[in-house]
Order: sequence, then structure tokens, then C-alpha cells
Amino acid sequence: MIIQILSTMPMMVCGMLSALLALSLYDHWDKPKLRLLTFMLTATLLYLGHYVFFNHATEAIPLTDTIYCFCNLAVYPLYLMYIEELTQSCPNRSRQNLYMVPSVVCTIVVGVLYILMDGQEKAQFVCLHLYQNKVSSLPGLAWWQAVVHLTAKTVFALQIPPVLIKGFRHIQKYNQLVDNYYSNTEGKRIYRIKTLLTLFAVTSVMSFAFNVIGREEFIGPSWLLAVPVIVFSLLLLLIGHVGLSQQFSVKDVDADAIEDDVPPIPNSELTERIRKAVIDERLFLQPNLKISDLATQLNTNRNYIYNAINGEMGTNFSDFINQQRIDYACTLMEEHPD
Repeated sequence: MIIQILSTMPMMVCGMLSALLALSLYDHWDKPKLRLLTFMLTATLLYLGHYVFFNHATEAIPLTDTIYCFCNLAVYPLYLMYIEELTQSCPNRSRQNLYMVPSVVCTIVVGVLYILMDGQEKAQFVCLHLYQNKVSSLPGLAWWQAVVHLTAKTVFALQIPPVLIKGFRHIQKYNQLVDNYYSNTEGKRIYRIKTLLTLFAVTSVMSFAFNVIGREEFIGPSWLLAVPVIVFSLLLLLIGHVGLSQQFSVKDVDADAIEDDVPPIPNSELTERIRKAVIDERLFLQPNLKISDLATQLNTNRNYIYNAINGEMGTNFSDFINQQRIDYACTLMEEHPD
């Protein structure tokens, strides 16, 4: 009974989060959330495979193991695609399709081998390899199936570093973009997803360790299974929570870009005009000031202002505006200490 509850938990978490994401998409279409929904549905199928495995539903294993092989190699690329959708104006679709090649190839090979294997070979593969992690004693196609599964484990491990590195880089570039164009970055920067990606990195190490150890080692005392189940369930809850609450993406940054065809202004001259508008005219008091608002007031475009602030002033728009607000607040406190 405890094993059934534990093996069901991650699948139920993913299923509920998928439903919430689907409802959110019904209310407001959002491409990043669609990517996250795809990730959650894939994770749901992944943990369905775990449920079947840990509850010894061996008759269903040829089907669920084939699905599991796809999902196991697809979840990390799908999460990277979600991050790219949040942070890149035009994600490279061809490259994203390549992310999915290992999972598709593995699934086809595993599925075909299951079809070609006779009943005895399937039973031996399930019993000896999936539940006992043995390879050498397997006959014929069962041996090749074990080799494919071991190869999939290696590919899974090789996926983790590039996904984490690319994810961190995309988020860092996106946050810099937000800092360059907005004074109020709350709800726009991807703070929590960056923290989540760090947790994701830690969990990736755990995933790799559990993958190397093998699921079969967690069959036995229920507390052994409880450790990965609780860890992954909590992580998935965090991913879903962050994804549902993240309402801003690079598409919103692009939507704010109204670039008029205006002649360039020398950076030194534009810097003086920026200081006059922001400091002397106290434009920094406007709560949600954007670089495009300043561009409209100065009859130029935001790229020229960005170049002037970053090049001449050595800062970004967010820090520049918020420093004026801090200085003004300090002045008010000095003048009105009560």
C-alpha cells in the first residue's frame, strides 16, 4: 500500500500541474506555458512508467518502458526549450528539434525490439535486466535491449551539463536585457527560475546517481523509494509554481520596442539630455518608467538611450533610475527626519 502511494505521488503532482497549466492557457494563451505544459505531461508519463515498474505490472512494461525511454531523455531538453521560449525572441526551432532526436531514436529502437522479442525474451529482459540489472546472461534480442537501455542512461547523463549551462546563459542574458530596458524589474526578471535551475542542477546530479544505481535498487524498504519520490515531487511542485506565476517574458520586452526611424544623437549629447530629463525633471519618480518612455520624451529610440547609458555612464537603465530614487529618498529623509 505504501509503495503504491509513493509511486503514485510524482505522477499525481505532474498531472495536477498539467491541469492547472492547461486552465491557465485556456484563460490566456502563452507560448512559454505551453512548453511547460508539454514538459509536465512528459513528466507525468515518465512517472507512469515508474508506477508500473514499482508495482510489478509486468504485462504493461513493454509499452510503458518504451514510453519511459522517450520521456526520460526528453524532460531535460523540454525544460531547456521552456527556458528558451521565455528568454529568446526567436528560438532556433531547428536546433530545438535536434534536442529531441536522442529520445525519438531511443524510443523507436526500444519499441521495435519489444515487438521483435518473443514472450520468453521479454520476460527474461524484464526479470533479469529491469529488476536485477543483469546483462551478460540475457539471450538474443533481450541482450540488445539491455544494451540500448544502458546507452540511454549514458545519453541521459551527457544531456545534463549542456542543458544546465545553456539554461543559465539564457537566463543571464534575459535578465540583463530587462535591466537595460526597465526601471521596475519586479515580476520581469527570472530570479526564481534561476534559483530553480540551481535546484534543478542539484536534482540532476541526484537523477544521474539514481539512474546509475538503477530503479531496481529502490525495490524493498519503502523509505528507500520515499527519498527520490519526495525530492522529485517537491522539485516538480516548485517548477509548476514558478511557471504559473511567471507572467513576463522576452515577448513582452519586444512588444515594448517602438523603434522610430530617427537620426542618431552623439552619446555625449544624449547623455546630457538623459540626465536633464531623468534627474532635473525628476522623471525617475514615474513608478513604472521604461526606457521606451524616456525615448519618446527625448524623441529618439531606446537603442540609442541604451548605448548612451551603458557606454557613457557605465551602468544599466534599471540601476541608473533606481540610484536616483535612492538618492531622492535619502534627501527626503534628511529634510524630513520625522
